[in-house]
Amino acid sequence: MDKYLKMFEPAMKKWLSEHYSPKEAKARWERTVALDEKWILEEGDLGGKKNPMASNMLEAYAFFAFYDSVDRSFSKEDLQLMIDAAMGKSLRNLSHFNLNRLLKHRWIVKLLYRYLDNYRKKAERFRGNAWGNTWKIRLNPDEHEKGLAFVYDTCPLNDFARKHGYIDFLPNLCSIDQITCSAAHGKLIRHKTLADGDGECNYWILGDREPVAIADVGSK
Repeated sequence: MDKYLKMFEPAMKKWLSEHYSPKEAKARWERTVALDEKWILEEGDLGGKKNPMASNMLEAYAFFAFYDSVDRSFSKEDLQLMIDAAMGKSLRNLSHFNLNRLLKHRWIVKLLYRYLDNYRKKAERFRGNAWGNTWKIRLNPDEHEKGLAFVYDTCPLNDFARKHGYIDFLPNLCSIDQITCSAAHGKLIRHKTLADGDGECNYWILGDREPVAIADVGSK
């Protein structure tokens, strides 16, 4: 079993036990595992450990497999409860990385941009080959002076969801970005997503005390 599915196994099995008989829950879990393994084999792992973004795709396989196995009866609220059950401790630890403080240091912002730029360069080199359809990224195209900003022009989660008919569930997975930013006392301003057909995903990450972050409404 893939390690990302294994991470969510206890929470997923708990949800199954609350909604199905033991026999039915077992069968649906076995289908989840089989689908996850099938997609990793057929769709690929985007380079695995060599690609720092690949874990997002592997986690998505796990959730899409579960969503399919429960006849798409798994809601956004169910997902958020499952994320808290499986990752709650890790998310709470993010509170120590207060983005209100960290993003005020220019050297930290420069370091984060350097990390993203290293990914961008590698993605340009390996995209279409070892890293498959990995994310295509542009850094701060709107030249924001505060925070961290970037745009994804492509997303393998979006490609996969459209290919397999799960686009209705993809925005729920996208909401995990909001949960993660919020846990670190940050705000993700994002008014365009590929999941909603906007042509890009535009990220602008700020501390949640910034006036523009407080005033923002409608972020996806």
